[in-house]
Formats: sequence, C-alpha cells, structure tokens
Amino acid sequence: MGDGRLVSASEVPADGAAAGPAVARGQKARHLAGELRRGIAELRWPGGKLPTEQQLATERGVSLNTVRRAVDLLVQDGLVYRRQGSGMYIASTDTGPLIGVAVPSMTYYFPRIIVGIERELAKHGAQMLLRSTEWDPAEERLAIEGLIGAGVAGLILAPDQPGPGPAEQRLAQLEDLELPIVLVERGLEDPATLHEFVGSNHAAGARAALKHLRGLGHTRIGYLERVSPHTAPQVRAGLGNVPVLIDSLDRWTAAEVDRFLAEALRLKVTAVICFADREATMLLNAALARGIDVPGELSVVSYDDEVADLSEVPLTAVSPAKLEVGRLAVELLRARIASPESPRRQESLVPRLVVRESTGPSIR
Repeated sequence: MGDGRLVSASEVPADGAAAGPAVARGQKARHLAGELRRGIAELRWPGGKLPTEQQLATERGVSLNTVRRAVDLLVQDGLVYRRQGSGMYIASTDTGPLIGVAVPSMTYYFPRIIVGIERELAKHGAQMLLRSTEWDPAEERLAIEGLIGAGVAGLILAPDQPGPGPAEQRLAQLEDLELPIVLVERGLEDPATLHEFVGSNHAAGARAALKHLRGLGHTRIGYLERVSPHTAPQVRAGLGNVPVLIDSLDRWTAAEVDRFLAEALRLKVTAVICFADREATMLLNAALARGIDVPGELSVVSYDDEVADLSEVPLTAVSPAKLEVGRLAVELLRARIASPESPRRQESLVPRLVVRESTGPSIR
C-alpha cells in the first residue's frame, strides 16, 4: 500500500481536525519516530547514543510527551533501549553488509515494513541505508543512484506508481541493473513483472472485509475510495460487483464525505468499506455528527489499519502484514545474493481483518 501522490491524501491530514485529536497526537509521535528511524539508518548518531528527550523536543519543536511516545515506538520495535540514568541508545550499531532501502514515506504505512526489514537484517549482521523518495520520481532516481553509489549489496524498493510512461520505464531500467532487487508492496498489479517482490494481496483483504460484513447480515454495502495507483484498484477488484454505491476521489473533504453519506442513506446502505483510514475516520465522524449510531445503524470498515484504532469508535480494519512484508523482503534478497541463478520468487500475503467496535449486525 502506501499510495497517494498527494501526501495530505494518503496520510492523516496536517491539521488533524478531520481525524480527531487522538489521531493527530498519535500521528505526531509516529512522524517523529519515522524521523528518528531515518536518522539511525543514516548513522546520524554513530556513537549509538541518541540526544536527550529534552534536546529532541527542542530540536523538533514538539512536546516531551510526543518525544516519549515516539521513543516508546522505537523501543517496542527493538531499535532503541533506555538505560536508567544514562539515556537512550540504539540497540545495535554493528556493521555488516549494507542493504539499500528506498520507500515513498517514513510516516504512513511503510514504517512497519521498515521495522520488519531492520529486524531481519539485524539477525544476519547486516546494515540498512534508508532513503525516502517522498512520492517524487526525481527523488526516487537520486535515492537509488545514491544507494548504489554507497556500495550497497542489494536494494529493497517501493517504486513510484506503475503504468505507461516514465514510471514503467524506470521499472524496466531497474530490471537491467546488475544488483539484486526486491520490491515491497509492488508487483501484484503487474502479472508480467520480472521483479522479485513481496506484496499484500489487497483483493483478498477486501474479500475478508466483505465476508465479515455478510456474516453480520449486511447485504447493501457501499465503498468509499481515495484514488491510488497501487492498492485501491486491487481493493475494488476484491469487492467485485457487490457494492451498491461506489465513489472515488483524489482527496475527500468533509463536504464530499457528507454527500456520500447522504446518498448511502438514500440507498439504504447499512455498511461501508473505506480505503483508507483517513477516509474511514471522516465517514465515521460524519455519521456521528448526523446522530447515526455506529455500528447500530451503520457499520464501517477501514483499509490500512494505520490509525484505525484511534477513531472515536475504534474501526474494524483490514490490516496488511507489514512486518512480515519487510522480513520476507530481506529473506528474498539474501537468497538472491547467495544464489544469483536460482528461480525468482514473488510472494503475496493475505491481510488479516482486525475486528473492533465499528461493525455490528445489520438491523434491516
């Protein structure tokens, strides 16, 4: 996943208003955790000791609580540990084979994949050199060139959107590089790709959401979608012709979401699947503002499970196995480095459905 050329459309909105204060607070901590993760990967603190919490708060212009939550995320991931009375330290600074990693975002969707990559590389004494391409083809090209110039032994990449034109040409050029490459969350959309990849089977994830809602008695189901080049087409394919209402926009506003909700009510829709978390949270808020009980009168399922648990009514969500995607990417890359002539592997993982409080039995 991790789609969306417009960052504001793929991430929780900058003002945090549409998604609620809890989401905004959680997103600030996740954003800072991503920045710290990048600094660690770029060897910004070669001695292995991080700045103090107060120093980080001052440098980044955030509260101490935000810093503590961000560091807690890195501690949970096994990347950082606290030493009583001494400070915060990077868990491992061992050097080893250098692996280049380039992803479009450090703040949404990809952080858990990065953690999976980090953990697996650490098991084998390898080191990661991490770059963010910020959904920019020019930055992507520079990042890949820089990683190759740094002497990496292989690359793990999430290239920009596929399709006719420059992006397709870039993927073809990657095939010609004499360097092991594994794609993450890319490949399933192109049945003819020669690349090795590990990706989430988003069509199967959508099918799991449908099965859950049908099991609760829902027969009139809607689908609200943010346009994206990778995930959204697969989600829609998994839904087939089931939804009685489908709407897709590059960026949803509160007014557009309310318009969708009004049409859903007119069509007697009792459940809606949303891609992605931001859009699902906006729909939930719009429903609550109208006095609609969730899940009593309307069930809502989100896709991504990045911040779904932070909504006013925690959202049932399709949750791609991001940690495992990262781990398997390293496994494929290590196997390719060790045996260049072995058959290429392409792995797809079925996301799981995390049931929370936003779905319940249909009352119709």
